[in-house]
Amino acid sequence: MLRSRDMGRSIAVRRWTNTALECYKRGCVCEGCFYTDFFNGTSQKCQMKASVLELVRVLGKPNVEIQQILVD
Repeated sequence: MLRSRDMGRSIAVRRWTNTALECYKRGCVCEGCFYTDFFNGTSQKCQMKASVLELVRVLGKPNVEIQQILVD
């Protein structure tokens, strides 16, 4: 079942991939992500945030540690 979200489209998800886990650990913040450069200059945008949200909805949160950034 194809779902539409404000930030993009997500296909039916089956498992947490390494890329999805990295995006989840980053808090789905695109700034500084490896793929930001990949999509610069194109009309396409990254759909990973939509996929991560769908994975959390369908499979639940992954069992990984999220890095915390401390600011002075």
